[in-house]
Amino acid sequence: MNRMDEQARQYTVYGDLRSREAVTLATVLRAKGLDAEWVEESASLSMALEARAGGLAGPYLRTPEGFVLADLHAILEWLERVRPDPALLPATPVRRCCTRILEDWIELWLVHWPRRSWTTLEGLGAHLTAAGFLLGPEPVRADWVLAAWLESEVLIHPHAKEHLARNAPRLISLGEDLLGRPEEESGNATDDVIPISLLDVLAEVGADYHAYLARNHQALKDDEDEIVLDLGLGERGLPIQLESESRRIELGRELRSLDRTTRRRVAGILEPVGVWHALTLPPAIQEVDPADPRSL
Repeated sequence: MNRMDEQARQYTVYGDLRSREAVTLATVLRAKGLDAEWVEESASLSMALEARAGGLAGPYLRTPEGFVLADLHAILEWLERVRPDPALLPATPVRRCCTRILEDWIELWLVHWPRRSWTTLEGLGAHLTAAGFLLGPEPVRADWVLAAWLESEVLIHPHAKEHLARNAPRLISLGEDLLGRPEEESGNATDDVIPISLLDVLAEVGADYHAYLARNHQALKDDEDEIVLDLGLGERGLPIQLESESRRIELGRELRSLDRTTRRRVAGILEPVGVWHALTLPPAIQEVDPADPRSL
């Protein structure tokens, strides 16, 4: 097989190689045991890729078959379907739902509007020290999302790295620990329990992000321009996010597909910490674009 044939048969990631999204994609590909070439995205290349991907933003993934995929969340979902082993999304309902909640919180909230950023990060560090990874001894996809954010946007700042080294050292080592794990050891838990220390993290998710989700849902229904929410430091205006509502609907539909007994068991764990109510709200988005892979 010549070099051109080899390149055609591997994955290629196009994007800003320093961005959180590109780092997440590249490390998830590695966790899946998939070789990928990294290509820096130029302006002209970006236009061509956007056209191939139906107008969606990068990072972009070119498959060995020549398809160009865009939107990080949609790509990660596609990878989990076409490359189920090793599994990075748990199969059991409580753990799977918690993984999705944590991913959405990290990607759509924590990287933009942490209420008490140092306290939040220190709490995450304490939980990871106690549990190993977000859902216990074995990592799930949310761990890669968290590590990519830390490595690309937090630990690059000397003062942040110094603070976390003193107060949450587990966050410093998370990325290395993930990259050093054998592929077959990821996502293989068969039970459906979560660490006790995760409940405090979920409670903060409920108090901040899921409170925002409920207001975001209502704002979309009422065609409002912004959301006014008190995150513990007084009221402030926050932008409305269509992506947050789409992901909320996606998870809510997955939960509604469970049988009643299983759904009650999931609710029994999530409702007391405040991360259930927002998921049960009906869709506020009535028009869905069938060309958008994020649409539900």
